[in-house]
Amino acid sequence: MAQILRTARFASQKGQAMVEYTICAVILITALFVKIPGESKSVADMLVDAIKENHAAKVEAIGNPLVGAPSGY
Repeated sequence: MAQILRTARFASQKGQAMVEYTICAVILITALFVKIPGESKSVADMLVDAIKENHAAKVEAIGNPLVGAPSGY
């Protein structure tokens, strides 16, 4: 009898995780790609720009022979 009640209780929750996952994914995607009011870019665009700027600074530092050189050069 207890097994039947336990099975009936969990049967009503079957598929619940997939629904929650889908809702969270939709909310996250919407938050990333909708433009921010007062800005001309979305959060994803700002993140890509920040990564590009960081990469450009690293490339410049790697190519500069004076970065990391002892003082006096």
